[in-house]
Amino acid sequence: MFTESVEQLSLWAMFLGGLVAFVSPCVLPMLPVYTLYLVGSGADGKKNAWLSVLLRCLGLATGFILLFTLIGAGAGLIGGVIQNAGRGTLNIVTGVLMILFGLWTADFLHWGGVKAPKWMDRFASLRPNGFFSALLFGIVIALSWTPCLTPILANALLLAASSATVGAGMLSLAVFALGLSVPMLLFIVLYQWLKQAFAWLRNHQPLLRRIGGILMVVYGIYLILTGVL
Repeated sequence: MFTESVEQLSLWAMFLGGLVAFVSPCVLPMLPVYTLYLVGSGADGKKNAWLSVLLRCLGLATGFILLFTLIGAGAGLIGGVIQNAGRGTLNIVTGVLMILFGLWTADFLHWGGVKAPKWMDRFASLRPNGFFSALLFGIVIALSWTPCLTPILANALLLAASSATVGAGMLSLAVFALGLSVPMLLFIVLYQWLKQAFAWLRNHQPLLRRIGGILMVVYGIYLILTGVL
């Protein structure tokens, strides 16, 4: 029963990580641009214009989920290799690293992030005009976010690795992708009606990111306690 509650809490932590990623400097300020790409290019006066927009948004979300799910599979595979270290030890190590990455996310620590390859800039400027092109667009821009998503994504990978199975790792990162893509797509589709909410999020972005980082620290402490007790 206790193990199941920890796993459920881990999934909520992954979803929270996705929400923190959504308000990060590389995602939130770019929403007007993504809206122009996905909605603006479909506003051509046709009756099925909104259907086209929804297909592109679905493609974008599928690209996010596909990429992060594959990454989660790798993390789960690595976790399966090191699971012989013992669940308690793994929880303690994961908790300590989560605290460090949480402090990084909250901007209490300042390190450089992983740099995305420069060639991705050319693909990130492509306009998606269908489901599959939007899927590719989603994969490319998610990869291009790595500089400022490094601490958040690192925490997500730690939790996925601690699951110690490929399936659980995939599920964990899929939940992370949902936490990122659901609010993003809502803002893109409803941007005209949510401009004030977007302005509030943009103005309070540092505070929201700091709150998310502190919650990561709290969960890291919780993992350490589960490993010790």
